[in-house]
Amino acid sequence: MKNIMLVFIFILGHKVLFAQETAGVIVKTNVLNLVMKRPTLSIEKTFSEKYGLELSYTSGEIKNIGNLDYYHYEGFLLRAKKYIKPIRKKEANAFYGAYFGNLDRKIITHGSVDRTGFFSWGRNRDFDANSLRYGGTFGVSFIPKKHFLIEGLTGLGYGDYYNVKSNLWNKPTGGYLDFQLWFSVGYTF
Repeated sequence: MKNIMLVFIFILGHKVLFAQETAGVIVKTNVLNLVMKRPTLSIEKTFSEKYGLELSYTSGEIKNIGNLDYYHYEGFLLRAKKYIKPIRKKEANAFYGAYFGNLDRKIITHGSVDRTGFFSWGRNRDFDANSLRYGGTFGVSFIPKKHFLIEGLTGLGYGDYYNVKSNLWNKPTGGYLDFQLWFSVGYTF
């Protein structure tokens, strides 16, 4: 009985995933994230040629750039998209939407602090924290060939920290500006 249910779920899932003619399911990666030495994986499902729902996994790590000694992040992002026109091949398909996700961050900075004047420059930070982030997004996708996809998008939102573990006496602020810039390449099914 268990095997019959698994086969039924597989067939039903296959029919749902490949129900759309124009794009259907899109698997893509943000090539700009390669600067952070890790790939990003996104899977998008389009509905009715005007809506998309995308789930992304992102992670990255950089060391010793300027005052930043170490920065590591990892998290998931769920993005809902509304295409302005029905999705078509060989056309720029603009979209807008909203996103919600989580991000686990570890940041270590040792800024040069000058406390002799009226202003202090730089800041020392050393903390681990989880965060929930949310905001809006705008972008354009382009399908130049039968299965190839190029997409650029930007997003702006806010992230709220929770479970903060600070290794210094000063704790980080309650949140941060969440800015996203993605240039993705992918494959449509």
